[in-house]
Amino acid sequence: MTPLGAGLDHRAYLVGNDLVARFGPGAGEEAELLEAIAPSLPLPVPVPVAVDAAAGCMIVSRVCGTSLLGTASPERGKFAAAMVRFAEAVHALDVPAPLDETPPSVWLEEARETWPRVRAVVPARVHGWVEAFLAASPPDMGERCFIHGDLGAEHVFVDSGELTGVIDWGDAAIGDPAIDHGRLMRDFGVDLGERARWFAVCAALEDVAYGVDAYVSNGVRALVELSAGGALGS
Repeated sequence: MTPLGAGLDHRAYLVGNDLVARFGPGAGEEAELLEAIAPSLPLPVPVPVAVDAAAGCMIVSRVCGTSLLGTASPERGKFAAAMVRFAEAVHALDVPAPLDETPPSVWLEEARETWPRVRAVVPARVHGWVEAFLAASPPDMGERCFIHGDLGAEHVFVDSGELTGVIDWGDAAIGDPAIDHGRLMRDFGVDLGERARWFAVCAALEDVAYGVDAYVSNGVRALVELSAGGALGS
């Protein structure tokens, strides 16, 4: 097995050339979810091959290609329309999933706590804009539907100029669709409205705080581009 990477609560390994072993909480539930949603989506998702829920291990088919996280912003923009359609298909699904009741006020509080730690790596020209965002009130809770929950470029794969799939469904929930739209706005430069912009700023700060170079670069770029679109609510 070859290590592929790790998140906050999981580890992934390449098994041979065609399988991925993913270790983390909720392996059994995620496998059931993937089996339920795969036939209805316009892009591939990992298909479960074997599950050991007690060990927190799920073996799935490998989504070929490479992550879009390290791809330049203009290159990603070519996939924006397809990713919006994918999000629409996800949000139309009627499948059981945990209810995400986290209010935007919690997102804002986490962003406020993050800012002093990341301020130095964010260009000074956007400091005032970020601080105005952090000083403003959060939006109200939105209507909920099924969401991916972490629909960022790091989880979108491409090969030979074509989208090949979307991975990491561990955060899927019944939640605010603006959470998915925000990450699409952060990473693909597509304008999906003010609620999406609000979540995009929070998600960009989250990327910078993560500390891994590719994520820091992605978050900083997003903050600069989002600030160029004007103040929130303008």
